[in-house]
Amino acid sequence: AQLTKSGGVNMLPSMAGGTILFTSFRNGGPHLFKLQGGKTTPFSTRKGLNTGGVLSPKGDTVAATLSKDGNAEVYLLDAASGKVKKRLTNSWGIDTSPSWSPDGTRIAFVSDRHGSPQIWVMNADGSNQKRLTFQGDYNQTPDWSPKGDKIVFTARDERNVFDLFTVNVGTGQIERLTQNQGNNEEPTWSPDGRFIAFTSTRNGESKLYLMTADG
Repeated sequence: AQLTKSGGVNMLPSMAGGTILFTSFRNGGPHLFKLQGGKTTPFSTRKGLNTGGVLSPKGDTVAATLSKDGNAEVYLLDAASGKVKKRLTNSWGIDTSPSWSPDGTRIAFVSDRHGSPQIWVMNADGSNQKRLTFQGDYNQTPDWSPKGDKIVFTARDERNVFDLFTVNVGTGQIERLTQNQGNNEEPTWSPDGRFIAFTSTRNGESKLYLMTADG
């Protein structure tokens, strides 16, 4: 079923508890909107970027990327009002693409503060920020597994092709899931952790695909 009918670009949906958050370029954007009960309402329309909003497992907090104070940083917003609860990152680089751990205690995100976009993790209050990936020059779109042990992400390899990888949160071990089949991007776990949905150009234009969690 088609949920948005505004025209233009509507992207990066995140669903939890009957609510869908998404990024839209309507009204000049990019802004965050909330879709609930068939009704769409503005959620964060601050100056600059308002993108990639994701609800916490409890449903009371949204992690999102805002650039209202300068460059792109990760913030916590109140899920009901959209008011800023806390700024989590503060670096010269771009910090974006937050993803909650299943227990809500940590957040994965992308930062290029050391020169290239890499996957980082931090506590949900912004403390203990640590770099998790150290290979590849363009790692992005992290998604935390339901078990909490791995993060799947998109990375550009030495051939300038995008493929999917997982990184073990505890050990940092990298596993490659796709190779030699076009560009593969935007991975997301199934709720039971058995499958990963993603986009791929392996048969021409970009389409949705499903694979087992081991590739």
